Amino acid sequence: MAVKERKLAYESLVKIMIEGKYSNLVLRFNRENTPFVTQLVYGTLRNYRLLRYSWSQKVSRQPAGKLAVLLDMAAYELLMMDSPDYAVIDEAVDIAHDFGKSQAGFVNGVLRKLSPEDLKTADPAIRTSHPDWLWALWKAHYGEEVGMRIMEADLDEPKVGLRINRKLMNAEQLSRMKGFTPATVAGAFYYDGNILETEVYRRNQVIIQSESSQEVVRAMDIQPGMRVLDLCAAPGSKSLQIAEQLNGKGEVVANELYESRTQLIRENAIRYGYENIRTISADGREIAMRLEPGSFDAVLLDAPCSGLGTLKHKPEIKIRITPEDLDDIIALQKELLDEAALMVRKGGELMYSTCTLNRKENDRQVESFLKDHPDFRLKLNKTVYPFDYQSDGFFYGLMVRE
Repeated sequence: MAVKERKLAYESLVKIMIEGKYSNLVLRFNRENTPFVTQLVYGTLRNYRLLRYSWSQKVSRQPAGKLAVLLDMAAYELLMMDSPDYAVIDEAVDIAHDFGKSQAGFVNGVLRKLSPEDLKTADPAIRTSHPDWLWALWKAHYGEEVGMRIMEADLDEPKVGLRINRKLMNAEQLSRMKGFTPATVAGAFYYDGNILETEVYRRNQVIIQSESSQEVVRAMDIQPGMRVLDLCAAPGSKSLQIAEQLNGKGEVVANELYESRTQLIRENAIRYGYENIRTISADGREIAMRLEPGSFDAVLLDAPCSGLGTLKHKPEIKIRITPEDLDDIIALQKELLDEAALMVRKGGELMYSTCTLNRKENDRQVESFLKDHPDFRLKLNKTVYPFDYQSDGFFYGLMVRE
């Protein structure tokens, strides 16, 4: 294994863990990225707390910053991969020389002391690399057994969900192709490999969209001729799916706060050939100032959330998020729900969805909304855990205006 790959993985981890950048963006936009680098980066992020626990017991002083990240990465490869120990240690020491000769010696000494036996004494939150407060929250909200299963599922490598572009392909055709397997949600697929390198992706015959996202839209009663508002729409996969269900009859209004993200929706609509998507860029909390209230047959609010259902795909969330972050976002969700309600015609549907597992953001948010809006009734709600599907955990609540 060339030193360059480990160096690249280390530099990527520094950008994510110290500079606060998103893992998917750091890896996506680096053309030198390889499968080994991806495994090393995501493996370190998913297991960060257990890895730090493994080496922190071996030191009298706790290093911080970039040196700690280097130890995390090397510990992951030593304890959880099949790489030769000598190669891992030698190359970690080479990287550590950037911090000085003494630090290189420190890294060498620490890594040579590591043993898989050290991991067996870790408690559940450390073993699955989740914050203690999150483990406590999930136990309180869902029970200890489900909470434990959520944390264990977060360590799994996720698969990229796909939806067929029915203008160009059908499920039977795709299922006959090597590497494609049907998912739990009808019409959804997974691919065993890099979907970006396939002809079906290059020809726009499949659309990257998680199972959770697809199920939310399928739960809505979208019929041709409807006018539908997607209030927080970027990157637009749900808007595309709604447009498909309209079958060219009706309109999707896809709104996003930032113009750059609105442009992404436009580009995807053009790419996949959906002409009945209209895009606007506005604050979702003030949408009634831009569009006529009560003029939509259905409104989808895929709300900004804490993302606790997406820890397979975005493990860095576990490192950054705090309990205060959860409380801050609840107020925003409530404002968006109140505004979304204004846009639904009588007899129309309001779908509220999140990609998180936190009852305050999910069913309790819906309960509060229904209490404040007696003209709406609950039609359907559902919580899906990350061990139910091969992708994300999520929640949705579908309401009807009477």
